[in-house]
Amino acid sequence: MKLITLSIREFALPVPRTGSIDAQSGYGKAQEGQEIHLRVQASRLKDDPSYEAEVPLSQSFEREGYCFKVGGRMDGFFPGEPPRIEEIKSTFNIWDLSRRLTEFPLGHPYDLQLQTYGYFYWLEHQVVPRLFFHLVSTRGRETHDLERELNIQGYAVWLENRLDELVIEAQKAEKRASRRRKIAVDFTFPFDNPRRGQLELIASIEEGMKEGKRMLVQAPTGLGKTAGVLYPVLKEALSRGQRVVYITPKNSQHLVAEDAVERFQDTGSKIKSLSITAKSKICFKNEPLCNPDYCEFARDYYRKVHEHGLLDLLARKKKLKASVFKKIGEEFEVCPFELQLDGAQEADTVICDYNYVFAPRTSFGRMTLSGVDQEGQPNLVIDEAHNLPSRAMDYYSPALSSLALEKMRDEVRALPSLFRGEAERQLDQCIQAIITCRPEPSEKPARIDPPLDPFLEEDGNLRSLLSRYLDSSLEIQPRDVILRLSFYWSAFTEALQYVKDPQRTEFFTTFHSHPTGGVIKITCCDASELIQHAYDDYDQVVGFSATLKPFDYYSRLSGLDPDDIKQSEFQSPFDRGNRKLLIIPQISTKYSDRERSYPKVAEVIQRVTALRAGNYLAFFPSFEFLERVIAQFVPPPGFTVLKQQRDMRAAEVEGILEHLRSEASPTIVFAVQGGTFSEGVDYPGGMAIGAFVVGPPLPNFDLEREQMRAYYQENYGAGFDYAYAIPAMSKAIQAAGRVIRSETDRGLIVLIDSRFVQAGYSRAMPVDWFKENPQELVSAGILKEVAEFWEKPLLS
Repeated sequence: MKLITLSIREFALPVPRTGSIDAQSGYGKAQEGQEIHLRVQASRLKDDPSYEAEVPLSQSFEREGYCFKVGGRMDGFFPGEPPRIEEIKSTFNIWDLSRRLTEFPLGHPYDLQLQTYGYFYWLEHQVVPRLFFHLVSTRGRETHDLERELNIQGYAVWLENRLDELVIEAQKAEKRASRRRKIAVDFTFPFDNPRRGQLELIASIEEGMKEGKRMLVQAPTGLGKTAGVLYPVLKEALSRGQRVVYITPKNSQHLVAEDAVERFQDTGSKIKSLSITAKSKICFKNEPLCNPDYCEFARDYYRKVHEHGLLDLLARKKKLKASVFKKIGEEFEVCPFELQLDGAQEADTVICDYNYVFAPRTSFGRMTLSGVDQEGQPNLVIDEAHNLPSRAMDYYSPALSSLALEKMRDEVRALPSLFRGEAERQLDQCIQAIITCRPEPSEKPARIDPPLDPFLEEDGNLRSLLSRYLDSSLEIQPRDVILRLSFYWSAFTEALQYVKDPQRTEFFTTFHSHPTGGVIKITCCDASELIQHAYDDYDQVVGFSATLKPFDYYSRLSGLDPDDIKQSEFQSPFDRGNRKLLIIPQISTKYSDRERSYPKVAEVIQRVTALRAGNYLAFFPSFEFLERVIAQFVPPPGFTVLKQQRDMRAAEVEGILEHLRSEASPTIVFAVQGGTFSEGVDYPGGMAIGAFVVGPPLPNFDLEREQMRAYYQENYGAGFDYAYAIPAMSKAIQAAGRVIRSETDRGLIVLIDSRFVQAGYSRAMPVDWFKENPQELVSAGILKEVAEFWEKPLLS
């Protein structure tokens, strides 16, 4: 007898699947409402000492060689004659949810969950309990109690059908796991001659997985770290019949991971790959709004997927990309984005953005539900992991601007008359809610404590307006103003609820005045506690990047325990003799010294580039610094000068990169650190033979950053380092890493600033930059050393 353990949420699903994609569907992984649950349970216990919360219930059912053990916890239990079982559900529109639960008995996942608790209690005690939903509005204090009758006969019929369905699902899962384990047996590294350090990287990760430790790995570009990390992590997952979820900070970086997977496939491995395309890019509609009244591809989605056997269709395909999902979506009128998530269980590698694992409203939840798949959990690979702390903070750091709202006014006035007046009144109320928070005097940014209720009230009004707007026969336009206004306000209000929690010291709110009113900005200093539970869905976790030092900073702010992770650093596999690394500490780029430094920086770049014709990159701490230097810069004869502009289009960026590839003329590209040209871009061969990194790009010393420094000092004893030095050094090192991308490259890296030799900054530098002290990189004769470097032959 094979034991399969299921949660009640995984177990209690309609047979066959029915319903549409929307917030009230009941499908997916519970991610919201925990605080509401706790508040209700505490209130219940206060009113009734006999009340019990989180009461476990379980039953086992045998069918065709399987034993399905199903368990869960009742939200609330009231002893008595008869006893009462309560299920707490939070939603925006409690009356709509109540209607659905009433209209579709045993046809809605929520109703099936409550019926399951009642049925299990009846089986165990032979007592029929009373069943209640306690529905709580997420946008106010409104509640509603809905009683449901335990339908023993109807549930028994559903149970038989569900067990038959589970047997089929279990057999498919076993077949899938068996296929993966077979692949693992012959799964080999795709390169006959691994690069120096690659085998050590693989061995280190294998060791960490055996120890059951989460890992952070720093390895330079050129080591082949993508394949070196993915190979052992994927092999271990496959050996358990599982898959790997590989996440990147940008969709554009999927290509590197996809290339690594294709390398494995080219060697004969039959792994199946899936790349998840962002909803906005794959959606068929003007707006990516999942509402069955608006979108025919969301309407009856679950029924269509079941009736047409679309998951079986996906299981037969080897590569699953956007084109595949779009074709199926058009043919069967189903949402291609949701189909990606449902099809992910068949893929051995799932490549996607950070959002799908760490965002507060991730749609990835149901993909990591194990269901009948009893082979443990997937493995997680985090690419460019140095981005995770700031990305996670950004999830919880929205702002509201009265100016941004005012700019919507013309669009609101262009709405059809049915909604025009109400929408403009709502816009005025939102602007007024912001202005009311303005402190006095209001010239300088100030920390404030805004009231929650006015924002909740306007959020409720906007959602009500949006609901009626979507129910109308009006066509939703691209970048629809009512949708934008509603989502903009809602994102802020959700974060504001975190701010108002007195237990959360990692949030603060500031007000920035301007003539139209101002900006209210929420800042999250530390999202580690908010994202750490995301790791619970994975067996093995490996984050890697070229810049993860100091490890304590990145582990803590990524939600990992620095005392319980395995950290590793690897050196460049290329001959150090092909790289010339210099620090010029005589020039200070501190704000107070910049006026004197601009001409000096320009002179250094001019004189060093004149020694050898070729393409160079000059990275600055800000656009302002860049503009001041380039205004005084006289390029060597024959050199072309290009510069990064603010808000460049993709085509403009590609134009500069194509110019560098052509090597038509020696070129110096002036760009900013932390920007488009300094991270995630390769410059192999002659595309770039040198890089100047002008100063660590410290964040501005403003109110928010100083508040963050105070938080880090109090919680980690490293205020300046965490708020300023480490984020700056990450950008500086990323910029320096644009040079030397292969064993045939030779390049020059010049770091310009006195702080690069200070311990607080140099401790973030890669281990192979110097032996004992960064002073080793300071030259008494810079031009002489650089000239001699270029005269030497390429080492191999």
